[in-house]
Amino acid sequence: MQRIDTGGTEDSLLLWPGLNDRAFVETRAFRGAWVAKRADERLFRMIKGFHEAGDLLVSESEAEPHRAQNLVYPIIFAYRQSLELRLKSLLLDFGHAAGEPAEFRTHDLKTLWTKFKRVVAFFENELQSTDADAFSATEALVAEFDTVDPGSDAFRFAHDTRGRLVKLALSQVDLANLRKVMANLHNFLECVACHFHYKLDIATS
Repeated sequence: MQRIDTGGTEDSLLLWPGLNDRAFVETRAFRGAWVAKRADERLFRMIKGFHEAGDLLVSESEAEPHRAQNLVYPIIFAYRQSLELRLKSLLLDFGHAAGEPAEFRTHDLKTLWTKFKRVVAFFENELQSTDADAFSATEALVAEFDTVDPGSDAFRFAHDTRGRLVKLALSQVDLANLRKVMANLHNFLECVACHFHYKLDIATS
C-alpha cells in the first residue's frame, strides 16, 4: 500500500489501492448491509433508499454548506430516481387491474405519469376531483422534474453521448425546499397506493 503524506496528520494521509483490496466483501449477519433477493422487496427498498439518500445528503450540505456544490448532483439524481421508481412501482402493482402494462424501459417521467393517470381513472375518477389540488400539484411537480432532468442523465453526467456539454435547466436550487417537496410527493403517492390496495381488497373479497 503506497501512501502520500500531504500534511502530517492521519486525515491527510492518502492511500492507494492495494493488491489485496476487494470492494465487495461478505460479512456476518446484522453487521453490514444485505441486498434483497426478491424483486418486490428490492424495489421497495430502492425507493426508500434513494429518497433517504437525498435527505441525508441535504442534511450534510446544511451541516457543511461548502459541500453543497458537490452534493447537489447526487441529491437531485437520488430524488428523481426515487420518484421514477415510485411511479414504476405503482404501475407494476396496480396497472394490471386497469389493463395498463408495467413499464421497465423508459426513464421518461411524463410517460410514466400518463400511464399512471389511466390507472387512477380506472380505480376511481373521484381521486382526481376530491383530491384535485394534491393531484394537480403532483402532476406539476412530475412535469417540473421532467423539465429539469428529462432522461435521468443531467445530474449523472457532464457530457451527453456525443461529448457535448449537458445544459442544465437550473443554476441554483434550495435544497431544504427540495427535501420538503419530495417528502410531500412520496406521502401523497404512498396514500394513493394504500387506497388502491384497499380497492383491490374489496374487489376480491
